[in-house]
Amino acid sequence: MSEATALRELVILSLRDPAQAARVVLGMSLPREVLWTALMLMAVLNTLIYSLTNMAAPGPSPLPAAFSSPAFYFFFVAGGLILIVNAVYWTGRAFGGQASMTDVMAVIVWLQFLRVLVQGLALVLLLTVPLLSALLVLAAILVGLWIFVHFVDQAHRFNSPGKAAGVIVAAFFAMVLGISILLALIGVSVPTGAVNGL
Repeated sequence: MSEATALRELVILSLRDPAQAARVVLGMSLPREVLWTALMLMAVLNTLIYSLTNMAAPGPSPLPAAFSSPAFYFFFVAGGLILIVNAVYWTGRAFGGQASMTDVMAVIVWLQFLRVLVQGLALVLLLTVPLLSALLVLAAILVGLWIFVHFVDQAHRFNSPGKAAGVIVAAFFAMVLGISILLALIGVSVPTGAVNGL
């Protein structure tokens, strides 16, 4: 089986059976150095698609002016991803989870890869069928949350999607607090909606 085929099948499995997909991702046992590189690559791809979207559909943005800078947006996304990894790890451990930091990084990297795929498709639809682009984004948010719950559940070995959902809620508030403090230190205020977009 080629790598491209295996990747496509894992994407499909993530939609059909996210718990099994999470076990596959965790079973890869990728080194932390590889995961750090992949995490930063996801931040780069997020920034690229964000910049292309702004070029394709220019107009007023709800985000502060600083976010118009690709460099600033990259550091914001990269910092946000690091906060997400730590929030899910530490919150999960507080709930009795057993994930290692590497486990959490692996599932977050894969979830971000799925998100980049959706963003890329949404950008294509934005240029062709804008209504479908909006519907895709909405559907991706709902399906993404469902996948996220199962991935966190498998990473922390809860065997309880309800507990995993609680971890995600607690981690979200911890992440928002962390990002708010970080941005306050550099003198930038950001709406909650921007944090939700990470």
